[in-house]
Amino acid sequence: MMLFDAIVFIAFLALYTASFLAGGVRTVVALVTWFVVMVAAALFTGPLAAGFRSLVPPMSRWASELIAFVVVVVLIGVLGVWGTVWSLRAAPSVIGRWRRGPVGPVHLLLQAFLAMVFAVVMVTTLVMVATNTIRQLPGDAIGNRLRTEVRQSRLVPLVADLEPWLKRAVIEWVPGDPPVLLRGT
Repeated sequence: MMLFDAIVFIAFLALYTASFLAGGVRTVVALVTWFVVMVAAALFTGPLAAGFRSLVPPMSRWASELIAFVVVVVLIGVLGVWGTVWSLRAAPSVIGRWRRGPVGPVHLLLQAFLAMVFAVVMVTTLVMVATNTIRQLPGDAIGNRLRTEVRQSRLVPLVADLEPWLKRAVIEWVPGDPPVLLRGT
């Protein structure tokens, strides 16, 4: 198994487990937050990356886009988490009712399905950003090694089959030109 395959598999397993243990409500909130973060990333990563390149002219496009993407994801993600925590504290009776609900086989299957959707969406996003960033790397030893890892991976083509759906759902309808790390080459 290639190193990239191991990373993808471990990420999927960790995300699925964390989502399943978090419960259905938190998983749905995390999926909504992911959607908002991806739309914000599609809108704001390009202009922020251009701003970084104007501040530091020798900065390459892939580096500026990756830094801008991380800044946008962290800022919007932190706001989403903070808003979620605040809203769940504001409605304790509703959350308490959900927690006291019956836990049967149907509930567990629904929770497993939501965890699977969350893990697939997150892994697809991570692989899309990683592979599109790796494609932009310069042709030095590290860039060539990473491109070889991605080319020889067995899991990346499986995940890449889901990228068009992800792009249609989140990126294509957003006005403007999304960054290369989200739309590919």
